[in-house]
Amino acid sequence: MKKIRLAVILLLSALLLAGCDSIFNNEIHNKSYHAEINITEFEELVQAAIEKVAPAVVGVSNYQRTFGSSRLVSTGSGVVYSCRAKMKDGSFVNDCAQTIDSDDVDQYEYKVITNRHVIENADTIKIYFGETDRRVNAELIEYDDKVDLAVLSFNYAGYIQPLEFADSEAIKAGSFAIAIGNPAGHEYYDSCTFGIISHPKRYFADDLDGDGISEWDNEYIQHDVAINPGNSGGALINLEGKLIGINTLKLLSEDIDNMGFAIPSNVVRDIVSILETGRKPTRFTLGVQGISVSMILHPEDYAGEIPDVDLPEDIEYGFYIDKVETTGKANGYLLKNDIILEANGRKLIYIHVLRGEINKTLAGDTLVLKVYRNGEIITVNIVF
Repeated sequence: MKKIRLAVILLLSALLLAGCDSIFNNEIHNKSYHAEINITEFEELVQAAIEKVAPAVVGVSNYQRTFGSSRLVSTGSGVVYSCRAKMKDGSFVNDCAQTIDSDDVDQYEYKVITNRHVIENADTIKIYFGETDRRVNAELIEYDDKVDLAVLSFNYAGYIQPLEFADSEAIKAGSFAIAIGNPAGHEYYDSCTFGIISHPKRYFADDLDGDGISEWDNEYIQHDVAINPGNSGGALINLEGKLIGINTLKLLSEDIDNMGFAIPSNVVRDIVSILETGRKPTRFTLGVQGISVSMILHPEDYAGEIPDVDLPEDIEYGFYIDKVETTGKANGYLLKNDIILEANGRKLIYIHVLRGEINKTLAGDTLVLKVYRNGEIITVNIVF
């Protein structure tokens, strides 16, 4: 069996495949990388992950009434993440895997994650199974107004193994990833593409009320795995066949290629646990006004008037607080002239990081801040 030596030279950002035993040195960091890869085994690993996951990635069809009749308007994808078996005697079994060989199952009750925009304005939602060309009615349990997620339910006679959630905080730039979905319609069901994680955390600002002001920042995983319309709501998985994200959008331009974005599995898991109960997440605002330290240090890079603030010499990033509102969560915890340096362990190099961490903090969660105050760095825990 042929084996190939893999050497990575970070300076050149190049992947070199060769049949030699040489070790390539990174002169800048004085590190050596020497890995042996069996291509056949790697290929089998990818195939096994796809085989495990594909049955749980279903088509989602959006039907709307037009001139008195229901018509298919758009299609997307969805991920089965939960199963409950209803037995013929009326009882329920939560571990569906135990019932695979049983003749006592009446039907299986499934829950599916998809994107909100996939089922938006739908009068009827159907789950599509490509292998059998079968359609099953689904019900919307709830959707999130701010994060592009929705939870559906449907009943089905056959067993589908739900996807497991991976820890999206563990992924790194360069981690392998696989997308599975229904691009360009259900005709191309179970389409699989392969690539890497380009960046584990990106934030997009959204204007939720159409006033031209972005008031919300959602967190995404950026990847170069090929996705297209119809992949929305589908799975982004790792080589273990576990869900690391829900594919949601891509950047489109003649000058841009291979920039796809998925909602991280950790974010998905927290929100879905609320949506599946029929409730929307409760969120709060911090209730502070201020300006980024970067804008204070580099006013020439920004339009408009930048306030003159005397920053400590050793402060190079963060969020300077100019006002604390009495109605916000920060009241009683943060003070005017405080500088927030970190939120949940993330340095506030950019303000959207703070907004993103606030937006992820749901009712009952704690926002952990590192704050510069009067020459000291303190930890401030704010319970939402």
